[in-house]
Amino acid sequence: PDNTIVGSLAVRYANQPAIRALIKLIPGGSSADGLLQYRADQIKQERLRAFFDALASGKVVLTEDLVRSDEFLHCFFKTTEAVTKTRRKEKIELFAHMLSAALNTQIFSELDQYEELLDALDSMSFREFAVLRLLRDYEVRYAERAFEDDVARIQAYWTDFRSGACVMFSLEVAEFDPFMERIQRTGFYTRNTG
Repeated sequence: PDNTIVGSLAVRYANQPAIRALIKLIPGGSSADGLLQYRADQIKQERLRAFFDALASGKVVLTEDLVRSDEFLHCFFKTTEAVTKTRRKEKIELFAHMLSAALNTQIFSELDQYEELLDALDSMSFREFAVLRLLRDYEVRYAERAFEDDVARIQAYWTDFRSGACVMFSLEVAEFDPFMERIQRTGFYTRNTG
């Protein structure tokens, strides 16, 4: 950010030390309060450690050639940027698994595809992702059973899925449908109405 913007914000909030300390954390915002900067650095380090631990436990061998490639570095920097803004360790691990899967299977033919998937995952809460994972479990369990059509298949498990999701993820039954509608924004879920 422009130092004049940061400076004007610091002046505006001169009587609010906590806000001023946060403003100083903005890159280019001058040296931050030592204790606050230490804690911010510590949080970032913990998040990156969780990411690298998950990446190291994957099946992908990171060769020197791979690490030097522009494509890998682009995906790596975009992913670590998302990691440092994520609070949940489980979601950080999802980012690591996504990067590993992209490298391991070559499923992304273009960098745009990786960025789009990364942005979609980044926009989701961990709870939203966990509900989708539960839905997938139900879909897999009912995939081999014979039904008249997909709508009948979904109706066979939907009530149990909804009840389980509400209990497991602290959702009120009245909140469930709007919750699922919000997930549709990601493209990972589309309601099948027949």
